[in-house]
Amino acid sequence: MKDFMMIFHSEPDPNMEPTPAEIEAEIKEWMDWIGGIGAQGKLKNPGEALGFEGKTVHSDGSITDGPYAEVKEFVGGFTIVTADHLDEAVALTKGCPALSNGGKVEVREIMPTEDLPNG
Repeated sequence: MKDFMMIFHSEPDPNMEPTPAEIEAEIKEWMDWIGGIGAQGKLKNPGEALGFEGKTVHSDGSITDGPYAEVKEFVGGFTIVTADHLDEAVALTKGCPALSNGGKVEVREIMPTEDLPNG
């Protein structure tokens, strides 16, 4: 088995202000989806949501506000799953709430440190 990170991307709608009931419903969708992966024994880490604000440190030493201030898309969170191969990990994205809201899920294999040079 290999580990894969699912990275959740979305484009926020600045005009959208969800009600508490809508927020609760979305949280339930995420919990149900993550629970389904866990029930298959494929959930390595349930992951975390990321905040909207941050700083980016550039190679020239400059620091700018926001993780992606110049683009509309942001990374909203991640989870780590285990699967035999990339296609199986991609199949686990089925039903992800990010996809039903116009977002996308990036799936990448996590390279074990022993596979890295000098690892």
